[in-house]
Amino acid sequence: MGFLDDNSIKAVAFDIDGTFYPLWKTQLRLALASLSSLPFAINYNKARQRMRTEDSFLSLPPLSEKERGERMCRYMWNRSDDGDIEFFLQKEKKVFFSRYEKSFSSIKAYDNVENVLEKLEKRSIKMGVLSDFPIGSKLKAMGIDRFFTIQLSSEDWGRYKPCLTPFEMLISKMDMDPRALLYVGDSLRKDIEGAKRAGLRTALLSKKEESGSADIVFRDWSELDRVLF
Repeated sequence: MGFLDDNSIKAVAFDIDGTFYPLWKTQLRLALASLSSLPFAINYNKARQRMRTEDSFLSLPPLSEKERGERMCRYMWNRSDDGDIEFFLQKEKKVFFSRYEKSFSSIKAYDNVENVLEKLEKRSIKMGVLSDFPIGSKLKAMGIDRFFTIQLSSEDWGRYKPCLTPFEMLISKMDMDPRALLYVGDSLRKDIEGAKRAGLRTALLSKKEESGSADIVFRDWSELDRVLF
């Protein structure tokens, strides 16, 4: 008997960046995408981190795209009229989302990812993903998009992990008792602590000894395979 059976897990959801493939590949792609607009990128990252910190572990109403843009503009430039918001949203799409998206055509998943997903599929375990950044073609590039009927991004609600809102939306979309839902991620604070406070079971991909409150800590996907099944 593995963790799935022992804990009556009916669904598993995953973070993407750093969980399905090495995080440094995301960081490198983001850096390359932002080189041509470095001042914007620096302010953008600071504002995004401020939002993440202020919303930490709170259950908050979702923000519309315009509301998220307004908040980012205030943090970046101390102004937020309609023109600023429109400029920000277009610049964000150009600098980060469009260029970033194009750079993922050759991304490769960690060893044994597909094997674990296939085993979950055979057990009729419902699967989804919840990422902070737009998902785009990342899952398709890794050849694993077919496993996920539910693909969610925190961008959809303008709230970033570890804010509880994305996890609450995940629970709602998967139509699942949170105790029957396992969330798998690589960040102790953003993924594990956030998901845990929303009532989910958690699995942390980490090579460090510290596990925090995670139900499972695994060093690689072969170990996760052994623990789950």
